[in-house]
Amino acid sequence: MKNSVESLLEDDHASLDQLLIELDAELTKPEVTRAFELLDLFWARLAVHIRAENVHLFPALANAPASLFTGEGSLPGFEEAHSLLLRLRSDHDFFMKELAQLVKLMREIVARKQARIKEVKEVRKRMTVIKKGLEAHNHLEEEHAYVWPSLLLDEPMVSRLHEGIRLELENLPPRFS
Repeated sequence: MKNSVESLLEDDHASLDQLLIELDAELTKPEVTRAFELLDLFWARLAVHIRAENVHLFPALANAPASLFTGEGSLPGFEEAHSLLLRLRSDHDFFMKELAQLVKLMREIVARKQARIKEVKEVRKRMTVIKKGLEAHNHLEEEHAYVWPSLLLDEPMVSRLHEGIRLELENLPPRFS
């Protein structure tokens, strides 16, 4: 049975995946104004998702006693767990930097009021790289980091972690209110 943290974050992954599908459809048309709106929303939604993990999930896991990382069952050894958390954080940095560049480029395309097909194709190509990276990244999170809270933390701690993550996910920038 999935823990509440695992379910919450996996549901958010699914929602973000759906947003990527919609974005790709708009880039294919290309409908750049709507594509820019979806890209901006995706960037913001992924940012709050990443913030929830970086501020709540990863510290909770990193601060769990090393002795609990037994290397048995679904738990890795302590060093392996910390190595995975570092990799996930590095992925987060890559996604945010790439998306910031794409948002800037799309903003310029929309401001010109004339899309250059070559530029839109480049955005779509780079979004495909991000999508593939996210698929691998999300798999690691869902198979490992999201499972660990129920194995490392007691129920009150898992509940507090869930609540902190939930609040972060709801904390979108005001422009999306």
